[in-house]
Amino acid sequence: MLKNINNEVEQFLNNFSDEEIFVEQKGFIESTYTIHKFSYSIKYDILNMMDQNSTNYIKINLNQVYRLENEEDKILKFYLDNDMEITLRLKR
Repeated sequence: MLKNINNEVEQFLNNFSDEEIFVEQKGFIESTYTIHKFSYSIKYDILNMMDQNSTNYIKINLNQVYRLENEEDKILKFYLDNDMEITLRLKR
């Protein structure tokens, strides 16, 4: 299952490279911020999403992801085991 999630995440995030992304977290911690020039890496099942223009970043342990939703290649939602929802939205 994890390999499928990794592959699905990579396929989608390739479309986000160098784009401006709006990030929203909902759950026991809530926040919103923007990644102005998006880049990412996956190493040891940790997804690291970074802003090349600032210090904004987010790291997600993909082992905690139980569901992904992809909406129109513009929105990706991660549902995590700890009742956290993280949404990445392409700003265009």
